[in-house]
Amino acid sequence: MQQITSPLSLRARPRVPAFSLIELIIVILIASLFAAMVFTTVSFRKPGEKQVVLRQLKEVARRALPDNTQLVCVDKCRTCYLMRGNRQTAVGSKIPPLKAYTLDDGGNAQEIDFGRMDDKPVCLRFYFHANGSTSQMILEADDTYYFIPSFFGEIETFDSLDGAVARWQGRRDQLDSLGTYY
Repeated sequence: MQQITSPLSLRARPRVPAFSLIELIIVILIASLFAAMVFTTVSFRKPGEKQVVLRQLKEVARRALPDNTQLVCVDKCRTCYLMRGNRQTAVGSKIPPLKAYTLDDGGNAQEIDFGRMDDKPVCLRFYFHANGSTSQMILEADDTYYFIPSFFGEIETFDSLDGAVARWQGRRDQLDSLGTYY
């Protein structure tokens, strides 16, 4: 049997607006990039929970003012608490296990033992005072050394403990020479 085509079916059909394959791929690519940017900046934590990161210790101190506050991290720095008086507030931590150092009277680095809290070893005890000062120390984490000045200045990073100690001593000498000016 032969199929008969009507003259109407040979007519050009009206073109329906649609996306081409390339346009669809571009739209999907743009949407994927946008989603990736959003999801990398959004953190999945409990509402109201704050995260503590080593480079932001001074910022945490500024937000803690005007109270005298201390940050105490236990359990290899996986759990941290902001302590004000008798109140303690748990905060999230992105702090890796670390060692803390102070300088003795001879200018030599000495590792700090922070003791224990709730029968767990304390890996960091960092004080924020109402006058704006903080604990001055050197922290070692992941082969990076962080010099944390007590008053002015931001946290600085060094590749070696000797570099951080030299910076601390340089600040100490600078402060000592300021006294002779007055």
